Amino acid sequence: MNQKFKVCAVMVCFYPDINELSSNIMSIVGQVEKLVIVDNSEKPVLSDFLTEEHQVNKIEWVSLNQNLGIGAAHNVGIKIAVEENYDGIILLDQDSNPPDNLVNALVAGVEFLKGQGIKIACIGPDIFNKITNENYKPLINKGVELDGNFVEKDVLISSGKLLVANAVKDIGMMDETLFIDLVDFEWCWRAKKYGYRVFNSKDVKMGHMVGQKNIKILKVYNLLIPSPIRHYYQFRNSILLFKRDYVPAKWKIKALVERAIELFIYPLFVSPKIKRCRYIFKGIVDGIFNREGKYKNG
Repeated sequence: MNQKFKVCAVMVCFYPDINELSSNIMSIVGQVEKLVIVDNSEKPVLSDFLTEEHQVNKIEWVSLNQNLGIGAAHNVGIKIAVEENYDGIILLDQDSNPPDNLVNALVAGVEFLKGQGIKIACIGPDIFNKITNENYKPLINKGVELDGNFVEKDVLISSGKLLVANAVKDIGMMDETLFIDLVDFEWCWRAKKYGYRVFNSKDVKMGHMVGQKNIKILKVYNLLIPSPIRHYYQFRNSILLFKRDYVPAKWKIKALVERAIELFIYPLFVSPKIKRCRYIFKGIVDGIFNREGKYKNG
């Protein structure tokens, strides 16, 4: 590990599978100087597990005792890392499988890109679907290759993304008002607003799962099947971000098309149909009226 660039990992959990979580903790804890685990579960489930199974002196566990959303949970860990003067903060989900070379490869990427005079906000691995082993291939935002090993991107998903701490101080924290969906994308777009750049490293790959399952439409478009309540955040947050001037027009067009497709497919073909329809409708209404934060009944 490059000792000149100290890295703190921030892993967010919500009622995790303990065996999977244990494996992922052991995969990352030896690669970083510190691991902050933020438990977003309403009932803390990790204290005994961490005390018995892991190097507690290297792990800081924070229980929020409520689900504050991915943005707020990440911010808890990011704040700790910044206050303790870490150079980089790597974000992880409970179900992401960090490879052994994840941190070294991303730190090497940051140092190389900085050496080229590039103002870098974050860098992430190549992400593949850990169920199908297929790479996630966006229809747009394929990126611009730089020096063979790096691809400049518009956005990166949160898991596996290494934030440069000094950039965070300029760009700001994650947007907690979005609660969950598109929090990672919004931060990348805001970074670009401040003149920073976002990169993907081809030197490292990481398995991740987006949604509960997915289906392929016309062999081109992968439709992710989330839990019904996620429709609320996807539709609401898309509408909220349509109104922000730093969000790229090409994403707004793509998201508008995707939401239109989903508005037709989910309520008609994916059970529970009525429940999905209700969440979609409420998400649209709340997005129009700028209602932010956690979903509220009524």
